[in-house]
Amino acid sequence: MSPTIGFIGLGIMGQPMALNLVKAGHRVTVFNRTRSRSEPLERAGARVAASPGEAARDADFTMIIVSDTAAVEEVVLGSDGILEALKPGAVVIDSSTISPAASRKFACHAAGKGARWLDAPVTGSKHGAEKGELTFMIGGDREALERAMPILKILGKKHIYCGTHGLGLAAKLAQNAIQATMVEVFCEGFVMAAKSGVPPQTMMEIIQSSLARASLTDFKAPFIFKGDFTPYFPLKLMHKDLELAMENAYAQGVPMPTAAVVKEVYGAAKAQGKGDLDYAAVITFLEELAGVQVRATAAGTG
Repeated sequence: MSPTIGFIGLGIMGQPMALNLVKAGHRVTVFNRTRSRSEPLERAGARVAASPGEAARDADFTMIIVSDTAAVEEVVLGSDGILEALKPGAVVIDSSTISPAASRKFACHAAGKGARWLDAPVTGSKHGAEKGELTFMIGGDREALERAMPILKILGKKHIYCGTHGLGLAAKLAQNAIQATMVEVFCEGFVMAAKSGVPPQTMMEIIQSSLARASLTDFKAPFIFKGDFTPYFPLKLMHKDLELAMENAYAQGVPMPTAAVVKEVYGAAKAQGKGDLDYAAVITFLEELAGVQVRATAAGTG
């Protein structure tokens, strides 16, 4: 018999992940604060719970993918949270991007109930979630990971074990700091070039013919040039991850001066109301400061 799965959080990433588990034939019980997000899962055959605790009750595995540390704390320790519902031997797989220190605290709470906890943040955006091609960065007990692998293989193409509790998150925060900086600097360069009179399509040809080329900016550029900022990964969440990266760097005594400045740029764009757009919308903040619109001169690009 296939394992029972509780799945909590049906946002941009969680909904397609949960659907893939249902389509694979697993018995899935879902919970989301906004119930309408559960409807596609219910139509696909999932059971809908009234609380996180109900979703986790009697589940062999409970997956969580919610917005931030406070949301995970509410799911775990809040009223009708999962902690009191976890059965001995259950494995919690938290794919939220949260504080590594907080994650270690949640792992201790789970251990007190005889359950295991894996921090397993993902990269690959909505597209990867839909196709089951995410990359997982995993911290926690190897035995628990081995038990969880049949489920994780449905959701992702690569599963990288990083070490003990919290190290999957430390890796994810480092990766997002790099990714956010790459996109922001790419946008800076294109705004400067456009202001100087260099057509974006010409600049893109130069970038793609040089060592500055990157698969990330190859993917983002067509959306940027079209002004399509449909959120594959919302800017407000990237800003949140940069804040978490700064907190973790401070705790480790690691200077991150460039990432610290980039965090402020994303924060300023968020303050302008761009938080629900894709994080590539940071270019619109730079365009407004420079008084030029890259998209207006990008006909034929991408």
